[in-house]
Amino acid sequence: MTELKALKDSIHSRFNHLTLSLGEAQLSMGMTPEGTVAYELTEQSDARRELLRVEKQAIRDKQLNQKSEQNYVNSIRELVHTEMYTRIKQRLVDENLIFNKVLGFDERMSPLLDLLSVKASSISKIEPAAANMPWLYDDLIKTVNMPKYRRTDARGKVVAVESLKVALSFLGIENLKMIVPSLAFRRWIPQITDPYPEIKNRLWEASVGTAMSCKKIAQLSKVDENHAFVLGLFHDVGKIIIVKLFFKLFDEVQREALIEAHNEKKREEHSALTQIQPSGQFLIQLIDELAYPLSARLIKKMQFRRIFIADAMAEYAQNQAVTFMSPMAKVLAQGIAYNRYRTLKHHKMINMDEAKEFLRQFYFPKGALSVLKATDLRHLDIKMDED
Repeated sequence: MTELKALKDSIHSRFNHLTLSLGEAQLSMGMTPEGTVAYELTEQSDARRELLRVEKQAIRDKQLNQKSEQNYVNSIRELVHTEMYTRIKQRLVDENLIFNKVLGFDERMSPLLDLLSVKASSISKIEPAAANMPWLYDDLIKTVNMPKYRRTDARGKVVAVESLKVALSFLGIENLKMIVPSLAFRRWIPQITDPYPEIKNRLWEASVGTAMSCKKIAQLSKVDENHAFVLGLFHDVGKIIIVKLFFKLFDEVQREALIEAHNEKKREEHSALTQIQPSGQFLIQLIDELAYPLSARLIKKMQFRRIFIADAMAEYAQNQAVTFMSPMAKVLAQGIAYNRYRTLKHHKMINMDEAKEFLRQFYFPKGALSVLKATDLRHLDIKMDED
């Protein structure tokens, strides 16, 4: 049992490092990042073999000095991290702040998603709710006019859609159940995450992949596939908050510390502060500790009346054993696990023996793995009427 838990923890750790970047994930596994040339094969290595003994000693002394300087820089970075952690915990206490300002949740979205989820839903009922959100109006028009969704008339001329009602009708209720929450989610993703620019794409891919996995598993588990899709899509909202606060507060704390060091003429400290960057490992620790309980709080605050996912998210956040989870929470756990397996497999970061042992722990419904194997997890399953 301990070995199985160790395997599960290892796979989740690989996936979290992959959220930062492929290079970080490969390094965490002891792999050589793609594009890296081994030092012993470089011209620099050949040159160093030819250095005189005196020069080698000078280099050793320099390296020792650099190591001492780096240790000091690291100690300053740890102080910044400590202050960041304190401020992040303080910000998370104010639920309204993180929900409305940091996440940017549009509270008109919940009634619309509730409306989309009921069998009696219709375009005439959806239109006024969608029109009430200017950003959604614009995004839906842009979506329906994308090349892959465009329609042509009898003469082959592209039909440009400018009316919201026409856009909604073209897309259809079933597609809107996926498109509308996806457009909302895309707006929440942080855009500035330097020095880890891959994060924004990784967050999107993880949520779409999990949502599509949950939808397919739900069809075999006798739970509502639309609810499962929204849960899979939104399960990482807590991670989004942590990522946003992490980069914002790093800049804030570093800027304040630089001003203080300058005013107090602490040149060494000022120099060290200019050298530090946000630590990916520290971000992963924050995500591990805070993200899923925060997701549970935020999804509950969305106050859905007809999309029943808040309790399932809370169960998952409590790290309950899969065998004791409710059906919807189990679907979420299975959807997350399968998407992580597929993502790691794509990047050659999990072998088949590990995959079998990992997936076996989640008790997928009969036939689910075969269905999931044939499912595109990178894109929404949009089916347009050709008529």
